[in-house]
Amino acid sequence: MIATHFIELGYPIHLVLKYTGLSRSSYYHKPKSICRLPGRPPSNQTSKTDGTMVSNNQVIQDIKEVQGEEFVDYGYLKMTYYLRDELQYRINPKKVYRLMGENNLMQKNLIRKRNRRTWVKDLVPQTKYFFHYLEFDIKYVWISGQRRNALILTVIDVHSRWVLGQYISWQIDKNDVIRLFKSIFDKYPKPERIFVRNDNGSQMEASIVQEYFRELGVIQEFTKPATPEQNAHIESYHSIMERTICAKYEFDDILEFQATMERWLFFYNTKRIHSGIKYKSPLKYLKLHGYDENSLFINQCSVGELSMN
Repeated sequence: MIATHFIELGYPIHLVLKYTGLSRSSYYHKPKSICRLPGRPPSNQTSKTDGTMVSNNQVIQDIKEVQGEEFVDYGYLKMTYYLRDELQYRINPKKVYRLMGENNLMQKNLIRKRNRRTWVKDLVPQTKYFFHYLEFDIKYVWISGQRRNALILTVIDVHSRWVLGQYISWQIDKNDVIRLFKSIFDKYPKPERIFVRNDNGSQMEASIVQEYFRELGVIQEFTKPATPEQNAHIESYHSIMERTICAKYEFDDILEFQATMERWLFFYNTKRIHSGIKYKSPLKYLKLHGYDENSLFINQCSVGELSMN
């Protein structure tokens, strides 16, 4: 550096800096050493709630086994809750993050789009108890073996994220909507007041459907056009379906799709962790509040009859 050369010859530092245009902060700056002081190395063991210690290799193996289950898409935070609740590990998210990162176990395809319009929040259902606020919607699923879309109608409880029923067919009309809800209302415990929220699809706004809900004393709400965020819980469910099923599977026919959805729905209701219900599965969350498995019909994976029309 020119400035250093003249300073070493004995010229005053302030004059050299002035005439070379070099600031004092730049001249006196010393780069920080990349070497770090030695600290405590990361532990190679993890404790369990019973006081036993297991190797981190066993923790990694347990993580791999969980990820190996069909439909599991957990990141490090949900994996932490699973390891704590189901395998009784005493482990924090930071350690799970490190172990998953070092072993290339992170989920890399989870991209969440957020809508920052705060006015939508006031229109999200505010629930205080189970099964009194339901959302429902229809999703198209491509059946590659038959080169056409199948439709699936799903009803979800906002408070617990429990899916009460689904109906799969090549076509879904207003009568199918009524049949699915009739099957649900006949089997599930009904609170005194029930709300159902849906978009403005022709199947939902049909006069026969509106009359059916009115006769039961069920309050039907319609979202505003082009505002899927007002039906956020069922839209979130469809988003999960998209990345765990639609993006990973190709179906030869609609029967294969139905069989997959029956397995998926059992997994979703009984095992899948949800951040919105304190990192529990819907089943565990409901059982914590006094519901038993028999009243929830956990084996009734597909309430609707499969239509082949």
